[in-house]
Amino acid sequence: MVSSYIAWYLFLAGAGGGAYAIGATVDLLLRFRSGSWLSRASAITDAGLLAGPVLVAISAVFLMLDLGSPQLAFQVFLAPTGSLLSAGAWSIALFCLTAVAALFAGAVDGGKVIRTAEAALSVISALLSAFVIVYAGIFLSLYPTVPFLNTPLIPVLFVASALATGAAVLITIGFVRSARDDVSDGLGSLVKLDAALVAVEAIVLALFIGCAWEAGDAQIRSVFELVSGSCSLFFWFGVVLAGLVVPLSVDIIVAGTSSTPMLAMGAACTLVGGLCLRFALLFAAQRLCLVDMSALVYWM
Repeated sequence: MVSSYIAWYLFLAGAGGGAYAIGATVDLLLRFRSGSWLSRASAITDAGLLAGPVLVAISAVFLMLDLGSPQLAFQVFLAPTGSLLSAGAWSIALFCLTAVAALFAGAVDGGKVIRTAEAALSVISALLSAFVIVYAGIFLSLYPTVPFLNTPLIPVLFVASALATGAAVLITIGFVRSARDDVSDGLGSLVKLDAALVAVEAIVLALFIGCAWEAGDAQIRSVFELVSGSCSLFFWFGVVLAGLVVPLSVDIIVAGTSSTPMLAMGAACTLVGGLCLRFALLFAAQRLCLVDMSALVYWM
């Protein structure tokens, strides 16, 4: 069974990994080509290179709390079994280490060797951030006894949400730093990207719910729980309204006015929606008893 620690881990790891992936992608593209959009956006996205590993490291704390004891947490690292759980734990640790190392290498005045090492570390940490993003969805989707989540659309949904919440993290940090002219200009450059990411998340979520409705009785029960049961407040007000409708509406309005406070409000709503999405999916999911295939509570 899962607990609130897992929901927080999924949210923080996704948002941190998403923020880093966006920041690293813009940074790597700028190494090979210049562009006005990339230059403006980098004033905002560079924050993800630090915020990403910080959020992922915090998410690892929640993952360890869910294991229940430090001994079990260290056992995952010291006695890896080759399972997906071990792979996820190691990917988090290696991502944080390589991301921080890339930051230090970038801050050091060095020659060609340092620059090459920094570029290599940036590529490795970007790849690891992608694994951190997709890992949680894959892990949840591999259990046939939890039919609601046992679908390839769950990793896709988690990736879409991670990138949307990652962009929201960057916009929120940009709002705090908006007194700088380059940061203020950079915020406007992210409006279309933010709108596209939220729209993709909305489409994938609709596909996921539609496919679950057509899949079978167990999934239909979870859909009912999500849209009209005890999870409905999380879903309609948290996920749909705060996480999708408000951010998309803000992006449409801000595209013509470049209102920094409105952008920050939309980003905050995206973060609330991302957290509510994790809680709602885990609340609504049911696991099946292997003895008589009866429905059991998935949430601890």
